[in-house]
Amino acid sequence: MPTPTNSTEGETGTPAKRTRPASTVSSNGHGGFVMPIVHVTVPEAVVNAGFWAALGGAAVLGAVELPLAALIGAGVVVARHHRSD
Repeated sequence: MPTPTNSTEGETGTPAKRTRPASTVSSNGHGGFVMPIVHVTVPEAVVNAGFWAALGGAAVLGAVELPLAALIGAGVVVARHHRSD
């Protein structure tokens, strides 16, 4: 009885590349983001300001505890600092 294998023997093609990023909002490479469905370009500075304002507002209103908001903010800063692009 033959056994199934996961090897790639005999395959000459390259792995399939994604045509779209996994996120719902994609960067257009020009310092902005393209919003889905409406295809409107929003500058990166507006997206950053909106994120920080929403995080701060959630912490002030008590929807997110201050230590968690600080942890999320620190994680975002570290992730942006260590980006590969």
